[in-house]
Amino acid sequence: MERQTMIMVRSGVLAVGLSFVMYWIAASSTLFIVPLLFFAPRFQSSRWALLPVGAVALLLTGYQMIGFGGAQIDGSVIGALLVGLFMPISLLAGAGIWIGLQGRGMLVKLLAGSLFAAMFGMGLVLWLSGGSQSAIATEDLYRQMVSVMVPSLLGGQLPLGMDEKMLFETVVTVLKLGFLPIFIGQFGLSVMISELLIHRAEWSFQDRMAQWTLPENSVWVFLGSWTIVLVSLLVDMTIVESVAWNIALSCTLLYMVQGISILAALVRRRNPGATATRIFVLSFLLVLLPGVNVIPLLALPLLGVSETWIGYRKKA
Repeated sequence: MERQTMIMVRSGVLAVGLSFVMYWIAASSTLFIVPLLFFAPRFQSSRWALLPVGAVALLLTGYQMIGFGGAQIDGSVIGALLVGLFMPISLLAGAGIWIGLQGRGMLVKLLAGSLFAAMFGMGLVLWLSGGSQSAIATEDLYRQMVSVMVPSLLGGQLPLGMDEKMLFETVVTVLKLGFLPIFIGQFGLSVMISELLIHRAEWSFQDRMAQWTLPENSVWVFLGSWTIVLVSLLVDMTIVESVAWNIALSCTLLYMVQGISILAALVRRRNPGATATRIFVLSFLLVLLPGVNVIPLLALPLLGVSETWIGYRKKA
């Protein structure tokens, strides 16, 4: 067996094994595509690198079906399977598209990789909002799961004086209005980790991180989507509201990343030895800190949007 073939086989086995183990462990399940992205450059072509992605997709689908045990296959079980597979299958599809578009810009690959999740998620929203028997049965199944799991997880006390019905409806609303930014956040984090590992010895990658930007015309998508969101608060239009919120929050998330990139560029201008990676990690930690995160959640997207008119990174 040729050396290159051995490298590909070994890389494929490692990618599939590590990916499945990371998915199986709850703490790392959101990052399970990182091994697939990391090992992809070791294949001779992107087509061969897609084989581990397909293998993991088959394994996860089988794993999810086994999880239902001997349950009777009906509309609710199929619906629950589709809902449960939304994020892992979307992440795998995104990883496959990212790998297949080698040589293209990061923003192009990110948006293309999110297209499947957008269509899959909107299809689920339309189906769950349609009031069909299978949709109602799936909703009832998840409602029962929440009523059983939440009391044990929260010690019988629900947050903010909610009851189980209110909590379930809140979760459903959040998922309908924010499934796409949730996906982009998980997918983007996995991509960033894999790219940092791949280019860990390249100082030029730090420069690229500090120069990441959206096209200028993106600001019109940002402003237009938030305008429709405001209108939807006054007029009842369920599907349009879901589309507008998902696009608006996704644009806000991307502009927040641009805001972090601006901070990295400004810090590196004063301190050339500083890494953009450190700025990104510290910014993400601030965003995750309760109470403190309100400021960066507002300031970073506004910083990114305002670069449309203010050249923060232009050297004097």
